[in-house]
Amino acid sequence: MILVPYFIETNDRWITLGIFLSSGGREAWHIESKEKDKGILKMLKDNGFPLVTLEHIEEIVLARLEYSKLDLQSFYTWDEVDPETSDHDVWRIIQIPLSLWSCSVFKDDFTKKCKLPSGTDILFNKV
Repeated sequence: MILVPYFIETNDRWITLGIFLSSGGREAWHIESKEKDKGILKMLKDNGFPLVTLEHIEEIVLARLEYSKLDLQSFYTWDEVDPETSDHDVWRIIQIPLSLWSCSVFKDDFTKKCKLPSGTDILFNKV
């Protein structure tokens, strides 16, 4: 099962989407398929992830986090590591122009070029 901790922040110009990934950003965070919500909640709390909502979609668990309570300085970001060779867990933070996001051609092209790990691209439907 895939666990996708993420946050979304918007202002009048930008959408900021942060996704927590493993293996230098190449893979989604995996958990045992038998893991119950109680175990997932403990894992998130132990990692300092302030949960807003938990949503199950097939074999994916989306964990929306409260951005204002996250300590991003405690983690690597995707642009601080070599995504080809790093084994670190990282935040991949993507900024999207709000004015372009409503354009379906831009959105389709943008989501393909991001090349997020399988299962995490579902977040683009949340934005």
